[in-house]
Amino acid sequence: MGLSLSLSGVSNSGHDIGGFSGPAPDPELFVRFVQFGVFLPRFSIHSWNDDGTVNEPWMHPEATPDVRNLIKLRYRLIPYLYDLLWRYHCDYEPMLRPVFFDFPDDPRCWKENDEIMVGRALLAAPVVEPGCAEREVYLPAGTQWYDYWTGEIFAGGQTVTRPAPWARPVLFAREGSAIAINAAEQSFTKRADRRGFLIFPANGSGAFAVENFEDDGESEGYRSGGHGGWRIEVDADASCISARARHFGAFGARDEKPLLIFPPTERREVSIWG
Repeated sequence: MGLSLSLSGVSNSGHDIGGFSGPAPDPELFVRFVQFGVFLPRFSIHSWNDDGTVNEPWMHPEATPDVRNLIKLRYRLIPYLYDLLWRYHCDYEPMLRPVFFDFPDDPRCWKENDEIMVGRALLAAPVVEPGCAEREVYLPAGTQWYDYWTGEIFAGGQTVTRPAPWARPVLFAREGSAIAINAAEQSFTKRADRRGFLIFPANGSGAFAVENFEDDGESEGYRSGGHGGWRIEVDADASCISARARHFGAFGARDEKPLLIFPPTERREVSIWG
């Protein structure tokens, strides 16, 4: 339903995490629902259940640490999701999309599946069956894919099997992408923002450039030019990676430079322009 809405021009959507009515979700179903929900434009945990309970992050104590970490992942990715929202606002570009949207030339992507693209750079594979410790994922052809958590690289056009623990969703990043993140530790009592970019360079030779939108997140100043962003440029070959981060626009210039974070498997020399 969410993907159909996105393709129809309605990206500001989401689901009631854990289900809105009926029986209360057990710990496994609740965590899997949260794993999926953190990537939705609208992320909301609320309900009424037949037994009089409501769905809350701490409803299952044994699962609360996993739910907490998933919500932290959501907050870490908010700059990326905010940029997707800007692109939706300007051009109606879908925030969530079926894999065939970005890979129309891959016949496998047109088959029914449970994978979703979060923007052009992230591929999420929700676990939708009970008792699963791993998940099979088809990686679209035409590019290579990084395991978001380990940095392992896989060629597109194949099905891979990845661990699917409660603590983290099955997630891949597309080669040649830079994911904007908030690298600051978050809490409810103190707001913090530290811009970072997860860099997923070409596995070999290749160059790319990505722009990320920013505004103050509070006012409507963006309507009169009160916005800016970052342009990330990366050029890689077999032995070296050159990376550059440039700020542009009327909002967001800061004294501190953004963090450029590379996969843990990366061993090439890195050169930062400027």
